[in-house]
Amino acid sequence: MSQRTDEERVSAVESMFRVRALESPPDEKGLRTIWHRGLKGAELVSEVDPGGHVTRQELSLFDDVVVWGEGGLKTGAAAAPPSRRVEPADGLRWDTDGGAERLERIVRALGRYRGSDRYIQHVRDVLGVADDAPVPGDAPIRRTRRVVREEAALEEAGRLERDRAAARRSRLGLFGVVIGALLALAGVAMLWRSMGS
Repeated sequence: MSQRTDEERVSAVESMFRVRALESPPDEKGLRTIWHRGLKGAELVSEVDPGGHVTRQELSLFDDVVVWGEGGLKTGAAAAPPSRRVEPADGLRWDTDGGAERLERIVRALGRYRGSDRYIQHVRDVLGVADDAPVPGDAPIRRTRRVVREEAALEEAGRLERDRAAARRSRLGLFGVVIGALLALAGVAMLWRSMGS
């Protein structure tokens, strides 16, 4: 196992993106699985119930793994990334000492993430990650459909307000151009008049 730097871990987290093509349809219980895969060694697998609650998340950052779910928080090492395992726990060696050092590395990497992806934000929240985050405790955080709809409505309201502000600036600019043109015409008319007298 090669030792990775904090910068490599941060870069791996920042490279994660949602792979919509690999979002599973709901199973017989209504659970969906959403994959985020980074190009540089990070992968997040989230399970979401029919009510929109995240029920389980597994974050692999190179060979460090943290799993949040019914059993609380577990850390361990992976022999293969989640995408190459048949079952989520296949090939994982769980930490018996609590994995504080492994968790600290993951928290430091997630602490620099500034994106808006709600699944990555959820794992940050679960781990208690903030800009100057301490090592987290076990705090399950769930997102309901209502919360997701409210966030979407707030984003849409913000977008509409930005569009309205841009339209106002455009109208003010057009008004300024028209007034400037009228003043220029008035100046030219006065100049012509003064030359004719």
